[in-house]
Amino acid sequence: MLLSKLGEFNLIKKFRTSFAKTSSEIITGIGDDAAAISQAKKDAITLITTDMLIEGVHFDLSYTTFYQLGYKALAVNISDIFAMGGKPKHFLVGLGIPKDYDSGDIDELYSGIKSLAKKFAINIIGGDTCASRHGLVLSGTLTGETKRVITRSGAKPGDSIFVTDTLGDSAMGLMLLKKMGNKKWEIRNKKFKLLSSKFSLPTSHLRLIRRHLMPEIAPLKNTGGITSMIDISDGLLIDLSHICDESNAGARIYMDKIPVSQELIETAERIGVNYRNFALKGGEDYALLFTAPANIKIKACRLGEITKKGRFIVDEKGRERPLKAEGYEHFKDSEQSSVRLFTIH
Repeated sequence: MLLSKLGEFNLIKKFRTSFAKTSSEIITGIGDDAAAISQAKKDAITLITTDMLIEGVHFDLSYTTFYQLGYKALAVNISDIFAMGGKPKHFLVGLGIPKDYDSGDIDELYSGIKSLAKKFAINIIGGDTCASRHGLVLSGTLTGETKRVITRSGAKPGDSIFVTDTLGDSAMGLMLLKKMGNKKWEIRNKKFKLLSSKFSLPTSHLRLIRRHLMPEIAPLKNTGGITSMIDISDGLLIDLSHICDESNAGARIYMDKIPVSQELIETAERIGVNYRNFALKGGEDYALLFTAPANIKIKACRLGEITKKGRFIVDEKGRERPLKAEGYEHFKDSEQSSVRLFTIH
């Protein structure tokens, strides 16, 4: 049914039915002027984060399904809570929706949110809906809790720099999607199905596409010794620079220590681009980048160290070059946008 026929309040009723109360902490959920949550743990610190996804800026519905979009809208917020050392708890979602959309599309979007919320035991407690004249807009707000806040400002000289996953896969996945154009991949339960036409891709391509459409987020199990942390949303170089700026420190990373997948290397070779630039600048990997004492025992990849001053990348031959804060940044020209991925060599 078209939203112009369904109306705002019937849409909210569908939303309320879809996300019924699932936790005893929720006093009042969807349907009132505000959600009410009991504070069961008095010693816990509350975390709050928010992210927006705007059609034409953050996603393109010609190659993104509504299910994937809902999943990602929650995933990017969860990643922020993980980056602060917290556990995600309650989610609110705001939707600006063109009135000619079908209500089934919004059901699919809700389904994507619910699938990830279930995985991390997150309660969907409300939000807002309104008509949009210029494409679809999503705004997600997620609360979390922690006993110890981990910021970007605690890195110390001598700390090692770690990352929790391979880098560059999401950026390459986006490039592949743009090159194919107007092809949607249904990705659920690790199965891939092309929705728009008969088309086949190498398995390596499919994994990269999945990494972009449905980020593989995960928390660190033990954050006790971590001194600073950030999630890689805009690219390794720019996000590491944020840690250095906030900690008033330098850094040295080693090119051959940066973790990259075999799928990224093979695909980059096939299409004639440099995979290293994707790993350094690509963004939207949502891996956790953190610093900790060098002797810490933790499941992550060490790629460098924090120094007193200066920021450098060291190649396989030991040659240093300056580390510049390059990556995605809103309001910059096209060279700083995701379009840059088509011009990297």
